Amino acid sequence: MKNNYSKIIRNLSLLSYIGIMMILPILAAVYLGNLLDHKLGTGHVFMIVFIIIGVLTGFRNVYHVVMKDIKKAKD
Repeated sequence: MKNNYSKIIRNLSLLSYIGIMMILPILAAVYLGNLLDHKLGTGHVFMIVFIIIGVLTGFRNVYHVVMKDIKKAKD
């Protein structure tokens, strides 16, 4: 029973970690893009470009974490 409980806690922590790793690059991209657009007066060009980069970075981070967890589970 204790082993099952620790698996649940481990999976919940992994889920939280994945959520944080997905949202932080996007929020940073929105902030930096908005800041550059405001400073340079370019509308929303930089924000859109940075959001795309942030989403791609978030998915890359999640992919690496999930692959590491899968590899760890196989061992």
